Amino acid sequence: MAFRFPLEALRKLRQSEERQHELLLQDANQRVTALESQIAEMENQIRRAEDEQLRKLETRVTASELQFDLLCRRAARERQFALVKNLLAAVALRDTRRESFRQARHRREILDSLRSHQLQVFRREEIRQEQRRADEAFLLRGYRLQRRSRT
Repeated sequence: MAFRFPLEALRKLRQSEERQHELLLQDANQRVTALESQIAEMENQIRRAEDEQLRKLETRVTASELQFDLLCRRAARERQFALVKNLLAAVALRDTRRESFRQARHRREILDSLRSHQLQVFRREEIRQEQRRADEAFLLRGYRLQRRSRT
């Protein structure tokens, strides 16, 4: 007789839930990575703009150019601030999704453990039954030999 786990449908559902949570976590991780990259790029742009302004100050430059550069850097800083704000929200979402994934994995592992335990019990019982059949066959052969020797 083949082993049948009575909660197999639930175990498959838990596996599916775990996979969904894993995909959501991967998406959140990618979002955090992308935002971190954008922030770093924005910081590089701001640094280059500041270096360019220092070079301009060494030469003749108009006040309007300096004012324009200042406005551009201010807009870049505001954009960077918005990215940092988005990053904080993305990190919080990632942490929430990580916990959801951890819980989904734990629920699936509980069912896997229960299935494994029941499979071990099933196999031990199969071995006992095989041994019992072998013992009965041995005793039956001995009984038949004994009956033949009497006749």
